[in-house]
Amino acid sequence: MRVFDGEGREWTAQLAPAERRGLARVEHLEPVDAAREPLVRVTLGAGILKGDHMDAVVRDGTMMGAVGIVPLPTDLVTVPQKAWQGTAALERWRRVAIASAKQCGRALVPGIAPPTDLEAVIRQHLGSTMIMFVEPSADASAVAVSDIAVPRQEALVLVGPEGGWSAGEVSAARAAGVHLVRLGPRTIRSDAMAAVSLAALWAVWKI
Repeated sequence: MRVFDGEGREWTAQLAPAERRGLARVEHLEPVDAAREPLVRVTLGAGILKGDHMDAVVRDGTMMGAVGIVPLPTDLVTVPQKAWQGTAALERWRRVAIASAKQCGRALVPGIAPPTDLEAVIRQHLGSTMIMFVEPSADASAVAVSDIAVPRQEALVLVGPEGGWSAGEVSAARAAGVHLVRLGPRTIRSDAMAAVSLAALWAVWKI
């Protein structure tokens, strides 16, 4: 069997009975090469979605190689605060990330941050490549994915909630140096955007 530490390291190992009933001990650890991580460290900021849809964002963001995921209580989020405030939702999303890493053979589990305001997330990533995926009609200045140069090391990728981004959020992001990016003429489901946006970026950046 293989075991991993969630920080990018992986080993082959064997399970042996432990002294306490119901437990097992890992033995004969041998380091192995873990699946390669993307060359660009991407933090995914995602508008908070209802129930299982947010779980899907965390699952797919983990599967597609994000190193961090930040839930965003944006202007048009319709999920009641009591559903995402506190520790219960955060602990569930972290369990989802671990399960997704196990399923897709990834040795690194992305950090799941507490819900954070969009403005604060952008401020934390000033100096890195920042990308906001917007709907086709959201802003005339939005560019295609192919127009975004490969970042040197880090990038922030922002995807919105079911209601999309507000006009104020789009304007503020653009003023802060965030690239507004469109994905063609179709409106894509918000719970699919984590997988779709990262897949598009990896394909264009060839990494």
